[in-house]
Amino acid sequence: MPNIPEEPVYAVASALPTKALIGILCTAVIAVIIHYMSPLRLIGILIAAINEAEETYIEAHGAGLLLNETEMLYILQLRHRVSATIEETLRNSLSWRAALRDFLGGRTFILLRCIREVQIFETRIKILTETELRTESNLNPRAFFLRRRGITRVAQFRT
Repeated sequence: MPNIPEEPVYAVASALPTKALIGILCTAVIAVIIHYMSPLRLIGILIAAINEAEETYIEAHGAGLLLNETEMLYILQLRHRVSATIEETLRNSLSWRAALRDFLGGRTFILLRCIREVQIFETRIKILTETELRTESNLNPRAFFLRRRGITRVAQFRT
């Protein structure tokens, strides 16, 4: 009957030379970093961030928050820049050479910057919405809580 060690990981680690174990661990860490920084994965995160920002914008617009022309121009420029970045990344992903050149050329950082800009835009809309809610709450304290819960139509019929 073969002798099975109780701690298989320790047995394998002690059987391997230290340099080989360090090499395996470094390769695994690099593979995980490349996976999480891959442009195709970041495109999914960027699209999700855009969808969230658009929902926030639609909610704010539905609540009666109107943005000035500077904000509208910023929205259009951001939408165009993000769309162009996504399109170029998807085109480059068709060829492994272009995808590697894209990755090594810093496409990851461009996508991370776009994600951050979209999140900043969403935060600015939320700040404007909160400012509007606070202004309304100064006029009618009950409106603040009803508006926060999304019960504005019921409150309008009762008043």
